[in-house]
Amino acid sequence: NLHYPAIAEGPDYFRVFITYSAQCHILETRWMRNDSIARGSLMNFIRNQRDNGAFVGHIYVNTIQKNGFYHADWGRVVKELHATHPDLAFLKSIYQGLVKYVEYFKAYRDPENSGLYDVLDQFETGQEFMSRYLAVDEMADRYDWINNIRLKGVDATVYIYNLKKTLAWIADKLGEKDDKEKWLESADKTKRAVLHYMWDPEDEMFYDVNPKDFTRTKVKAAVCFYPYLTDIVDDSHIPGLKKHLLDEREFWTTYPVASTSVDDPYFDAYAQWKGKRHNCPWNGRVWPMTNSHIADVLGISARKFNDACLKEKTVEFIEKFIKMMFYDGDVDRPNCYEHYNPFNGKASVYRGVDDYQHSWVVDLYFKYIIGLIPDDDRLVIDPFPFDLNYNIENLRIKGKEISISWNGSKYLVRIDGELFYEGAERIPLTIEL
Repeated sequence: NLHYPAIAEGPDYFRVFITYSAQCHILETRWMRNDSIARGSLMNFIRNQRDNGAFVGHIYVNTIQKNGFYHADWGRVVKELHATHPDLAFLKSIYQGLVKYVEYFKAYRDPENSGLYDVLDQFETGQEFMSRYLAVDEMADRYDWINNIRLKGVDATVYIYNLKKTLAWIADKLGEKDDKEKWLESADKTKRAVLHYMWDPEDEMFYDVNPKDFTRTKVKAAVCFYPYLTDIVDDSHIPGLKKHLLDEREFWTTYPVASTSVDDPYFDAYAQWKGKRHNCPWNGRVWPMTNSHIADVLGISARKFNDACLKEKTVEFIEKFIKMMFYDGDVDRPNCYEHYNPFNGKASVYRGVDDYQHSWVVDLYFKYIIGLIPDDDRLVIDPFPFDLNYNIENLRIKGKEISISWNGSKYLVRIDGELFYEGAERIPLTIEL
């Protein structure tokens, strides 16, 4: 079943290919000179796709998980991969599989035809033991891998919105104009539904929706910020982002971000859910997976709206995020556990699961510290104000060799070995490719 090169999620029983973490691996490995791992991280799931269009949750050497499923942001990561390693043949090869995947969501996860999509159990988001599920079923934390709940999830819906937009983009590149218009129309329907049903103008917050009556659940979870990864939001939504995400009484803990708001009745910093310590609780612990999303929420919003405050907070957030993943601040002892305490930054060592490949960090380094923004026909270099020296050499983007260095007083950029820029300051640059 393992037909293409890819990365397992972690040690022990995580040493398998898992959909939720595969999206991370695409972002991390797209900066490699060879993009085979990034492509394989998606191709394995298309190769093992279920008849109904769903992707399996786990791919083992000789079998696949029978009843597992995870949501993932396939649309966004496919576009990001293409930005560094454009490959029209690859886009063509994955198009029908991704179409089938979206059709599965339309058929099985939106019976109301609302444009919003259902979470069917607490495990498939990769984020179990949270208040968000209890809002639609008080027994939700007791069910196993069975589809016993229905919750219009902010994360699930954002992921499918991004995929619809990406399918329109791929269709355009493949010359399928009718398909392009179909996907743009479908994406617009979801965008309007998110703004109408999920956005609360009084609270200035996006919420999950109960499909029984289409009311907002009012449960504040970090996934509620995921629409800021998209073009669903405009500048009118930025005050709400700052109001909630940057509030230490909600998400901006000593080591941000709490996966569930601090003022949630089930919040716990010590991995306890209803008084018992669990393996993977998301009711307040800091998860690198969530942090990677939130780093992009901040960074994308800072750039899109030219917001100096959000740019500063992006720097602060990424620095705290990275420093959290070292034992006692020792640079020779890095770690990456499943989750951490939001107040003291201590890792879940009781789990014994280190080297957990369940987030993206390398991608944040290139996008915000180095400042690389590759697009269809150009490369923008716009570093955030990190107080760090760095040097990268022979990075391959769209077939070009990129080298960039900053030592605090001299900024050098070379393209294919030729000096492109030299100066005493890091300034935004645009390179036509």
